[in-house]
This record gives sequence, C-alpha cells and structure tokens, in this order.
Amino acid sequence: MRIRNKKGQAEYVAYILLIGLGVALAVIVGRWSIEQAQKTSERVVKQSSIEEKCNEIAIGGFVDKTGCSNNPQIKPNKINITNRGNLNIKKLRFDCGTGVSIPDEDVNLKPGKSITKTLNSCDTSIILPLTEVLDGETVGCSEKKLVLKLLC
Repeated sequence: MRIRNKKGQAEYVAYILLIGLGVALAVIVGRWSIEQAQKTSERVVKQSSIEEKCNEIAIGGFVDKTGCSNNPQIKPNKINITNRGNLNIKKLRFDCGTGVSIPDEDVNLKPGKSITKTLNSCDTSIILPLTEVLDGETVGCSEKKLVLKLLC
C-alpha cells in the first residue's frame, strides 16, 4: 500500500477559503457602499430642492404705526407682511426674542399678497417664511428672515 502526501490538498483548501472570504467581503462592502450612495444622493436632492425653493421666496414688511402715540410705553403691535417672491409661503414663524414660543401660523400667502399680524409685547419681530419641499415637509428659509423693530 502506498502512502499519499495530504499536504498538497491542504493548500488548495486554504486558497478556496481565502477566495470565498474575499468574495463574501466584497459583496458586503458593495452592498454597504450602494446604500450609502443612495442615502447621500437623497440628501443632496432634498438639500438642492430646499435651496431652490428658498431662492424663490422673498418677504417684505413694515410696522403699522397708526396706533402710535407720544407715550413711549405704547408700542406699535401691527405689522404688514407681503410675499414678494414667486412661491406660496405656507407658514410664518414669529419670534419676539423673548424666549416665549409662538406657534407657526398657517398663512398660505400667495405671491404679491399681504397679511397683517398683531403681536403683543414685542420690541423686535423676527419673521421666518416656511414653505414645502418635495416630500411635503415644511422648511424655513433662515437667509430670507425679516427683522422689524417695533418702534413709534
């Protein structure tokens, strides 16, 4: 009976295991990278949609001083806001700088239209226009905010 050398077959098994491990690792990394690319492209599309919408928004406003008097304690509290952009403004966010939260106001302000808003106990009013993007999410355009000093 002849004794065979099993050493040569062990090398082939090792090569097959290494190749299998390499292929499995390549599949895992490939799937992960495809998922990451999809997430990144979705973020880029959403961000460009937000930028595109915000470029089309413009608001203007002024303080209605008809209620002013010589009394420095009485402040004007009516502001007129006009949509000067090309898109509807879905909501407006008002901030008086007092730290008190004011809920967003649904306005659906069409281009060229105006609204009058009454604010109480504000020295400065910061108005942020909010609009809808692709997926129906409402976003604010901080670079388009309007700051009004409520002084007589």
